[in-house]
Amino acid sequence: MTRDIYATKFQGARDIEVISAITSKEADEVLKKENVDLIVLDIILPAEDGLSYLARLNKAGSHIPIIMLSNLEGKEYRQKAKELGAAEYFLKTDYTPSELLELIQKFLI
Repeated sequence: MTRDIYATKFQGARDIEVISAITSKEADEVLKKENVDLIVLDIILPAEDGLSYLARLNKAGSHIPIIMLSNLEGKEYRQKAKELGAAEYFLKTDYTPSELLELIQKFLI
């Protein structure tokens, strides 16, 4: 599974702890219990899609940076994500997991 590849790569990086959630409901539970510095969010999720979840987090006043990471490459997805408050929008197909890790680490400084 792609999510596992990224989680393994990111977890191996210095000073990064990865907490994975498959659904927005699971993510809500993580956010209640953990101090999260960054969210990496896909658009395609079971039940609630990532853009809806992004909008909901921002409406709730979340100040956690959110990076969208998806295979959906239409300009409309990138534009909508940015309008909803995403810090960045990366296409999975444009980067290796190592390259994505490097880009994501810039948001943790």
